[in-house]
Amino acid sequence: MFLVADMPGVDETSVSIDLEGSELTIRGTFLPKAPDGYSLTYQEYGSGDFERSFTLGDTIDRDGIKAEVKDGILRLTLPKAKEAQPRRIAVKAG
Repeated sequence: MFLVADMPGVDETSVSIDLEGSELTIRGTFLPKAPDGYSLTYQEYGSGDFERSFTLGDTIDRDGIKAEVKDGILRLTLPKAKEAQPRRIAVKAG
């Protein structure tokens, strides 16, 4: 399972992800940056903080969660717990 969040202007230093019980919380801060020697005349997004929370089901392996941010897109990998993975039941002759 994957969770993808668009977070323009955010990098790995300005985002935090916390897991408490079954609640996954994503927090971030956006601060506009102008390249050296330039000043901002217009910006699409205002600076500020944001937060989103999600409740995870029991089928998620909490120890296996991984996060990656690139080009303002956060990707969380939420693997299934081993107990929740499908398995085949062997059938024996009676």
